[in-house]
Amino acid sequence: MNCRRTFLALAAAFAVTASAALAAPAPFVLAKDGKAQIAIVPHGGLATNGVNFAAAELTNFLHRITGAEFPISAKPVPGLKTLALGTPYKAKAVDEISVRVKDASTLDVTGDGAVGTVYAAYDLLETFGCVFVAHDFAYAPLKGELSLPGDYAKTDAPFTYEKRSTWSEIGYGGDRSKWSQILRTRMQVTGRKPGMPEDLVCKRQHDTNHSIGTRWLLMRKFEKTRPDFYAWVRKANARNCMWVCVSNEEMYQEVFTEIDEYLSKHPDQQELSVAIGDCANFCECDKCTALVRKYPDPDGAEAWNVQCVLFANRIGEHFARKYPKVRFNFLPYGGRQPANPEIKLAENVGACVAELWRNHGLSADNNERSDLCLGRICRMASPRCGAYVWDYLGNFNDFLIPYPNHTIFAQTAQYYRDLNIRGVSPQMQFVHFGDLAEFNFWLFGKLTWNPDADLEELIDTYMNAAYGNGARFVREYFDLLEHARLRQRWTWYGCYVNETAHYLTDDDCAKMLRALDNAVNATNGDKPRNMLARRTRIAALSLALWRYNDMIEPAKRLGYALRPRETIWKEWKEAIFAPEHKGANYGMLGENFGTGGYEQRVTNMFAQAAAVPTVFPRKASVIRIDPGMMTGGKKMTRQRDKDGTPYAQLKVALHGEEEGIWMNPGYAEIGYTAKADETGDWYVFATVRTGATVPVDIAAAYMGIYQKWYPNGVKTGGNMETANLKMQGRLGDIAWHTISLGRRRLFDGSRVWIMNGVINPCDFIDVREFILVDPALIEKGAKGTDPKAQALSVVIGADAFDKGANVRVEEDQIDSFKYARAAAFNTNAPVGSVSWTVKAAEAGDWNVFLKIRIGAAIALDQDPAQATLTTPKHCTECGAVQTPARLHVTGALGDESWQLVSLGRAKLTEGMQVNLVPRAAGTNDLPAPHYVDLASVILVDPAYLAKTQPALSSVAQK
Repeated sequence: MNCRRTFLALAAAFAVTASAALAAPAPFVLAKDGKAQIAIVPHGGLATNGVNFAAAELTNFLHRITGAEFPISAKPVPGLKTLALGTPYKAKAVDEISVRVKDASTLDVTGDGAVGTVYAAYDLLETFGCVFVAHDFAYAPLKGELSLPGDYAKTDAPFTYEKRSTWSEIGYGGDRSKWSQILRTRMQVTGRKPGMPEDLVCKRQHDTNHSIGTRWLLMRKFEKTRPDFYAWVRKANARNCMWVCVSNEEMYQEVFTEIDEYLSKHPDQQELSVAIGDCANFCECDKCTALVRKYPDPDGAEAWNVQCVLFANRIGEHFARKYPKVRFNFLPYGGRQPANPEIKLAENVGACVAELWRNHGLSADNNERSDLCLGRICRMASPRCGAYVWDYLGNFNDFLIPYPNHTIFAQTAQYYRDLNIRGVSPQMQFVHFGDLAEFNFWLFGKLTWNPDADLEELIDTYMNAAYGNGARFVREYFDLLEHARLRQRWTWYGCYVNETAHYLTDDDCAKMLRALDNAVNATNGDKPRNMLARRTRIAALSLALWRYNDMIEPAKRLGYALRPRETIWKEWKEAIFAPEHKGANYGMLGENFGTGGYEQRVTNMFAQAAAVPTVFPRKASVIRIDPGMMTGGKKMTRQRDKDGTPYAQLKVALHGEEEGIWMNPGYAEIGYTAKADETGDWYVFATVRTGATVPVDIAAAYMGIYQKWYPNGVKTGGNMETANLKMQGRLGDIAWHTISLGRRRLFDGSRVWIMNGVINPCDFIDVREFILVDPALIEKGAKGTDPKAQALSVVIGADAFDKGANVRVEEDQIDSFKYARAAAFNTNAPVGSVSWTVKAAEAGDWNVFLKIRIGAAIALDQDPAQATLTTPKHCTECGAVQTPARLHVTGALGDESWQLVSLGRAKLTEGMQVNLVPRAAGTNDLPAPHYVDLASVILVDPAYLAKTQPALSSVAQK
């Protein structure tokens, strides 16, 4: 060893390190030993403007953090460093912020005008640990010293810069606490607010709302005198005053006059809505119908929304010269937009897309119809007028009940980023005491600013800041709800739903109330956090009112002392009408309650239903519904195969139909309506086939459930959708396939249905049967009364699956079952299948089902894995493994939920294998799934499923 060389090397390294340390600038200290080291100096002096508002916020929160008094001064203060606020700054992006240590004595906090400066001030406070969790509470850590690195420099700007606002009580900004929270979450304040400096109002006032009938062509003015201005609806043989007859030239002249008069009086107007009215119908008069059919899609489909495009374009082109700075907006409501090459949006026409009919428990990119609407709008739009999105982050029927949409916007924001959407404004739980409403508001602000922000880090930051000692209990509630969201695929989360039984189990309900009770108890002595914990518990109290009887048995089993329902009702009212919820009223709680409606529903329910455990007497273990028992819309027919097999059929075209074809039960539907004595939990199956016309149709048809609401057994409210399965179709595959909605709770009048898709033409949709199956057969297995005969069903769990290098058995900690996962645990070994090898005891004639979960790497993945049945024998000609059954399994990033799939009927022999095989990386240039999970293989006797069966006796169940 050369000691001299080693010594010289160490000496050189020390010298370099020491030199770097000497070169690094000293930290910029804002507070030391609880004393201020800076003065805040607003640019332009002391005034009542946005920069001075930022100064007041800084001195307030810096005092809360350190206990020190930070002076606000018109000029630098001798002996103190300067926080120069709102210094002139040339922003490169809208709402850009800049926080920079200028020199040893100056910290610049500035941005794009007054708004950018305010955002920069809040960013600095967040850097020091503040979290603006609610309009009436912000967390500030306690620190005696505050400093930044001497070379600190941060520049940032929102991705969604055009429009970041919400439809919500806080978003309306009615008082200082609310409009301050809008700014603290770095969203835009639209319109003047009481006490707010004028220069903090968003510079661009967006105009995207409904306008026909309520703003232009007022219904009260023209409904009787000029009904021909409005859309004619064929089925009703009547006019709909929320839309126009786009072929009526006199209507255009009236609209031109009205708009011209308005714009002449509002010369600063930048945007103007010419959008279809709410609850409108397109015009179906002969001329308007011909106009629609003049612009078919390449596949021949009619795009009735072309009426909105033609109307907006006509207005935009008419006013382009006179009002060149005005953007004219229309409002596509999620339907098929035109793809005809002759149709483009005029340069001064933009769209605000509202995809209402989609699953609001999943991200927007998991809406299979989004490319027909939002995607096409983005492709049609001019560079000047990029698309906005009118989004939905609330359940309008009840803002209070637990609703599993709290995480979905993270993936949605990235989808919007990829489409270059620069304006998003959602409708949220309106009241600030709705289910985690303040959290949703805060998170929306974070994700519209930065769609790539770490979701888990954001959740943890918020929970710890908002709830302190109660955070782990609120997180327990949050995790239960998120687990419920992904418990079962095809669960439908509409935004007009009161029911919760389709996603929350009886156990979930008891656990949620227990968790939030614990959060309240854990925050006693911490007044602001206890207030937030009580506010958050409203969701669980609301849930307990509507699901009380469902909770009695699990609460007892879990050792949780469930309070009398009258006590819960009293606590609920005390929480809703707490002093901090000044102005709260029943009408704010959901769109369909109105004044006193909530209380009336609860008291009626108490009067009609005793507080007793929910029990569903079972009269059958299998209910088979053949075509003769099915009913449907006008397009349903009954047919027979050549072998005599009966089936119901739909044939629906994408053009030329006499009625609308999208989710129109009276026109194109096949279904079955459950009877009162069929109320209870069932696995719901259908056997179907489709005539797909494209290689892979993501939704050749749909299967779902409509049902009425029966809280605690009392019929309340109208129909709501609780399940919806996208039925994949493949060109040339006309075999019968059994599909499943999974385990569903049906009530008297629940409607199990199948309807047509609308994305691609489909030659036919055939339904052979619906089958309702007792969960015991699928989850536990059951023997028949003859001990020598084949079992009615056999359930093989994960412990019996074959071992593999990259297969592990894991456990669901909430629902307490095991599953096997195939994933790249060992990167040096290939990821193969999860398999089960048939033993002699299981050989026989079976219907084969698999309970699986796919961790897809992309949204709407149509082939991330395959379920297969293979034999130990190889083909004598090619040597390949023989595969008697194969099923393409779908999955989706953001929808990692369990689903039940069928390999059909098969004669199993010893040595055969049931497999779940993930797609290999690079196949068709698509990424491999992150994992595939197999929880169970279920074998059911085909003869037992072939007809309706009586209830299982206690001795027949395993």
